Amino acid sequence: MPSGRDPQHQRSAVLATPVTIAAQGAEACDWLRALDALSEPVFIHDEHYRILAANRAYAERAGLAPEEFRLRPYWEVFPRRDGPLPSCRAAMEQGRCGERRGSGEITEELALPTGEILISRSFAVTDAEGRYRQSVHILEDITEQRRREHRLSVAESRAREREHQLDRVLSNTAEGILVVDDHGRIVYANATAGTLTGHPPAELIGQVFGFPVATGAPQEIELRTGEGGSRIVEMRARTMRWEGDPAFVLNLHDVTERKRVERELRQAAIVFEEAREGVIITDAEATIVAVNRAFTRITGYEEDQALGRNPRFLASGFHSQAFYEAMWEAIRSHGYWTGEIWNRRNDGTTFAELATIRELRDESGHPTHYIGVFSDISRIKEYQSQLERVMHLDPLTELPNRLLFQDRLEQALRQHQRQRRRGGDSTVAVLIVDLSDFRAVNDSLGHAIGDRTLRIIGERLDAAVGDSATVARLSGDEFGVLLPQLVSTDDAAGTAERLIAAAEAPLEIEGHQIPITLRVGLSTFPDQAQGASVLLEQADAAMYEAKSEGVGYRFFSEELTERARERIELGAELRQALASDALDLHFQPQADLASGQWIGLEALLRWPHPERGPISPARFIPVAEHAGLMGQLGAWVLRRACRQYQALLRNGRDWGRLAVNITAPELADPGFVGRVLSTLDETGLPPDRLELEITESLLVNTDTRVIARLDELRRHGVRVAVDDFGTGYSALSYLKDLPVDRLKIDRSFVDNVDQPSRGATITRAILALGHSLELEVIAEGIETVAQRDALLEAGCLQGQGYLLARPAPLEQLTPPDPPS
Repeated sequence: MPSGRDPQHQRSAVLATPVTIAAQGAEACDWLRALDALSEPVFIHDEHYRILAANRAYAERAGLAPEEFRLRPYWEVFPRRDGPLPSCRAAMEQGRCGERRGSGEITEELALPTGEILISRSFAVTDAEGRYRQSVHILEDITEQRRREHRLSVAESRAREREHQLDRVLSNTAEGILVVDDHGRIVYANATAGTLTGHPPAELIGQVFGFPVATGAPQEIELRTGEGGSRIVEMRARTMRWEGDPAFVLNLHDVTERKRVERELRQAAIVFEEAREGVIITDAEATIVAVNRAFTRITGYEEDQALGRNPRFLASGFHSQAFYEAMWEAIRSHGYWTGEIWNRRNDGTTFAELATIRELRDESGHPTHYIGVFSDISRIKEYQSQLERVMHLDPLTELPNRLLFQDRLEQALRQHQRQRRRGGDSTVAVLIVDLSDFRAVNDSLGHAIGDRTLRIIGERLDAAVGDSATVARLSGDEFGVLLPQLVSTDDAAGTAERLIAAAEAPLEIEGHQIPITLRVGLSTFPDQAQGASVLLEQADAAMYEAKSEGVGYRFFSEELTERARERIELGAELRQALASDALDLHFQPQADLASGQWIGLEALLRWPHPERGPISPARFIPVAEHAGLMGQLGAWVLRRACRQYQALLRNGRDWGRLAVNITAPELADPGFVGRVLSTLDETGLPPDRLELEITESLLVNTDTRVIARLDELRRHGVRVAVDDFGTGYSALSYLKDLPVDRLKIDRSFVDNVDQPSRGATITRAILALGHSLELEVIAEGIETVAQRDALLEAGCLQGQGYLLARPAPLEQLTPPDPPS
């Protein structure tokens, strides 16, 4: 290009080229080579901000090869941002709204975290018909230009200030000067004299001075200013001739400030002794010449022990020589230094102090004294340490919390990227560790044992990983493990296996065997994710998949991301459905197996989703547990079921008792009994018509408070049934002491009850146990006549299942005809 052309014009000419190239296509390679000739980074993106091409300068600035950033949104590559540049986004949105986008230049200035300042100039590229094709950005580094502009501005400002100061020095002397004739009238006054008196010099001419004038020793006089104030000046008088007549020239030196300083120094002497801060005064050689009483109180050294010594005798040894050299350099350069120092008291203990050391100089600029003022901040440092622990450590396990874990993860990713640019090849792994069914430990054994369990598990996990790893408690029963430098993903799997083995080792607390099952989700960088938050989300999704599959650990896959996203969406939609009363209840009858007559109804929660269709409880109940909605769902089901069944009773239809399932969070709630009784009172349902079903696992080592709640409800007439009986692991001898009225045989034993099998044997054992304890026994999941007959033969009189009646809305249920 000709050297005389404007560089900006040259860049605009090059950038105008894509309009033609986009239409022709055959010259695209030549055009890209033209872009490579530019020293400024240039990139091209489509309407979705995805990079289509870039020149060599852009690739070098981004630190990536073209194939690594092609089709990625440019803000993920360079410049790194949370989204597109504001002007770029605005232009694109105008285009999507149908507004025609011209090919004019869009200029936007942006600052990078590194302190660099860039200008982005972008152009829309259109085809022959004027339709948008792509956008071209050229990035120009103007950092040095801005710095030059700043330096020039500062230099100009200083030059103006120096000019102003010189003008003031030339226009006024430091002292006021008056010439008074032998009649005491002022015949000359300079500007400073006018300032001292509060009147312009011209107004002073001809006025009577008003003070006796005598040569010899200086006099102190008080001049009244024009605004009612006064100035104290020291006046010296000399005789002279003024226009041939005798006169006096008076030099007026303003000592108002000196007098004020003297007065303040007298006050300061009192403050010096009474101040709560310690004060040290040294001479120019840093020899102590004065200390106050607070110095003695803080350090333990008396005044005579400190005078004549260098303050270094207080040094604790915590600071290096470089620290003190930097401190003195700051004092010499700026005249003072402020910071924290650890010193040692007379008794040998160390303490933290916040100190300010100031240098005093004489009129010639030479140091004369140093003043050090310090306060004991040991208590503040202790509070800071405690606050740091609260902010970054989990108070229960003393492991890092989620905030510190996230910070270390981000640091590990940055370190990995730096090593990768230097040719390193390692893997960062994040593991999300969940204690399956841990809520049952809290609900059955109490939170004290639950807390001790979490502490022990945290210690086991921490001991199972290396020193470079981080183990953190992220939430209630969820831990995170960061492995910052692995050779391969196989190492991450090995770590997961060690964590599982360590955590699931036998654990006994206060005579209770605590069952521990770990589910671990893994995600790795750079194989599976590009950021800290994404790594955590992926590991969390993998952990939930491990839980659903019943395996120890699971690596992340894209399919899990979709499931995790769906789980989050379902949680929000379920919360909305609960708030808008959009859930539904179905009821499944319970029948007398011999006659087929209904003896009760079990309320079953259903979710008729308006868009997804009916969602089964197996799908939305885990979502509700994760979202913390189980208590609200349980209360909704109980209230709705009681209201509907009471309406049925008022209409003269009596189908026995109403069974409602109760979850662990509800039982653990101290207000559970009151809520049940108030619901019965509100709906009018008699207490003896309500039966609460609890799973057998909730009765394992049950907390005495839970037993007391069930006992109180039974005293009011409410019945209690054990659901899924036979699937738990409680000692059956405990059953005789529990407040239970009925056992419900799990469907897994009913499936083969009509055939010789272990399930049939267990079913007969449960029936025998129930009868011996005078408990009712009901079997669920009856689907064939053979199963019903086998149960009747074994002595089971009550049942529930598709053979007898399917679940349906209450108004759609039709009871069988009574036996003839």
